[in-house]
Amino acid sequence: MKTALMKATDLLARQEQSERQLRQKLSARKYSDEEIDGALETLKARRYIDDEATCGRQFERLYSSGKLSLKQIYVKLLHWGFDAALIDRQVPADVDEHERSTALRALTAKFMSVPEEKKMWQYLSTRGFDGDAIMSAIDAFKSKFEAAHE
Repeated sequence: MKTALMKATDLLARQEQSERQLRQKLSARKYSDEEIDGALETLKARRYIDDEATCGRQFERLYSSGKLSLKQIYVKLLHWGFDAALIDRQVPADVDEHERSTALRALTAKFMSVPEEKKMWQYLSTRGFDGDAIMSAIDAFKSKFEAAHE
């Protein structure tokens, strides 16, 4: 049977993980708390686990893809086991512009014509965009659509 350290190393070789995620996976495989603690300490000492660096890389990957709202990114990273304060430190200064452009991209991908504003508003709000980003995206989408059909 593999030790907790061996299993954790195997898991990390496949995909970056937070310390909390690794702890949960090892616990689900019935390793003792002491063995899990020892494995995680060893991995941290060898710098195989670094939640701050991993969270930063995962945040940047999701943020730069331009497909998810900040709220969606936040929830995803929380689900992956990162601490809320750690996620907060990753948020860049240009978040408002990012939200507007991501919301516009979402509308453009979803709608081929200009539906009622209510439908666009509902679509974006369920994806975690705030009111300012939604209004900006709707206005830009309408202008873009009208310009293309003149």
